[in-house]
Amino acid sequence: MDFLDSLKEIKGKMVKEQKATPKQSNPNKDEIKDIFDEAHKEARLRDEFMEFIKYSDIKKLD
Repeated sequence: MDFLDSLKEIKGKMVKEQKATPKQSNPNKDEIKDIFDEAHKEARLRDEFMEFIKYSDIKKLD
């Protein structure tokens, strides 16, 4: 078997594996959505806390 034949064999195996593996929806898309949701929640909580501090009678400790 020469080099080209072995490459063709490898390519055939790879094609079979790709066909055997069902394509899934992009799992990274769900992860990214979760990250943005968490970042949004964090920003909202930070803003609410800063608003609370702004109007509270809090004294700085040295």
